[in-house]
Amino acid sequence: MNLKIQAAEQQNIKIALDLSIPEKMDISSFDLAIILGNLLDNAIEAVAELEKERQIKTKINYDKGRLIILVENPYQGERVKVGNRYLTTNKEPSQHGLGLENVKSVLQKYDGSMDINQRSNIFSVSLLLFV
Repeated sequence: MNLKIQAAEQQNIKIALDLSIPEKMDISSFDLAIILGNLLDNAIEAVAELEKERQIKTKINYDKGRLIILVENPYQGERVKVGNRYLTTNKEPSQHGLGLENVKSVLQKYDGSMDINQRSNIFSVSLLLFV
């Protein structure tokens, strides 16, 4: 998280955190890094294109064996979805576009689910994992 917060701050992007998690959970730090790394990378990339509203909202809560992660960010332009997959907006598409697929792979290990919404130029990804 600290690396992503620093990367965002270097681009004048604020990450608003709302955390309510125990010190220890039954999820590997590697899996958590894949999830948060990919979601925050995507959000930082989208917000970096904006002149205003340069903030990412991140909420992580744990309750009774359920880990809920929400990442919301404003964006501009169009996000194209083909089937169940969003296409990358990066100028080097061969190097990108697998982040959400990596997140889905981790979710399968924890019988988790992902919900993606786009409304009023806000891109929102919410995850539910059973840990």
